[in-house]
Amino acid sequence: MKNKEKKLRHRAVQDVLELIGGRWRGAILATLCDSPKRFSEIKTDLVSVTSRVLTKELRYLEDNLMVKKELNTVAENSVVYSLTEHGESIEILIIQIHEWAMAHRSLIIGRLSA
Repeated sequence: MKNKEKKLRHRAVQDVLELIGGRWRGAILATLCDSPKRFSEIKTDLVSVTSRVLTKELRYLEDNLMVKKELNTVAENSVVYSLTEHGESIEILIIQIHEWAMAHRSLIIGRLSA
């Protein structure tokens, strides 16, 4: 592989990790892979995220066209977050990360607690 191709590949990986990186973005995307959710449902799924941080991360994901925010037609004054078509395309990666994490969980948790 040529050096230019390697750099491009590395940059592409870096871009994706920046998009889904951090403590909450990947988890937000994972919970929205299950189904569209209201803010409070996402917050419940993620347990220790603060409202401020969740709002910030949802806006980031909206700005990057991964998540969309729509008015809930069932409950007035309620907003539902869901994956965009672009966001849905990352579901396979989220599944693969989950499978890898479950297969290596004991090692990961052991290293994190050390």
